[in-house]
Amino acid sequence: MTSRSVWAVVPVKPFDLAKRRLMPVLSSDERALLARLMLEDVLDVLVACTGLSGIIVITRDEAAGRIARVNGARVLDDPDCDLNAAVRTAIEFLSAHRDAGMLVVPSDIPLLPSRLVQEMANRISRPGTVALVPATRDGGTNLLACNPVDTIGPSFGPDSFQRHLRAARDAGITPDVIRSAEAGLDIDRSEDLLALLSRQSPTRSQASLATLDIEARLQPIPQPAMSRTIS
Repeated sequence: MTSRSVWAVVPVKPFDLAKRRLMPVLSSDERALLARLMLEDVLDVLVACTGLSGIIVITRDEAAGRIARVNGARVLDDPDCDLNAAVRTAIEFLSAHRDAGMLVVPSDIPLLPSRLVQEMANRISRPGTVALVPATRDGGTNLLACNPVDTIGPSFGPDSFQRHLRAARDAGITPDVIRSAEAGLDIDRSEDLLALLSRQSPTRSQASLATLDIEARLQPIPQPAMSRTIS
């Protein structure tokens, strides 16, 4: 089997529900725009990767579905709006594709390097393989690749990296762990916005954020001095 049997799987929350942890910094319209632009950045990388046989986007957001189709991706419905359920939907779909491997790519890692996508596809070019990229913080998993697609079940969320490691080892597999500063940065909190802005990249996400005064928005609001009454 070659790496061309690997499919990229991109779960996408509805844009108007995405990135709620950024509420103190970004308005609802700004969060929705950022979510859309990050999806476009991720799809740009995946579309350009010759080591993939296809892209699947799982979403219930109509705008996200249109963007996916324009980029040649297959769109599957995500009725539960749940990351792990979305990946299981993709696994069920891909189970009909003999010898398929899967690379799960969250839509909020705009600095995803194309060379890493190719490397992950190569790492799972044979059955019985798992490759992982951990999140820079929170112990999460930012990329999960496996062959076949149901080698391990998805367990995304805080501390999921250790859960995925254990699942691979329980299946008798020593997973490949690849650390990446770019792919390790997922945009969830205000400090992630600053981290993205601090790096030079041609992404739509960074260009959009650069038009906003994020640093000023993150400054603490001055508190009025307490007056003292002397009796």
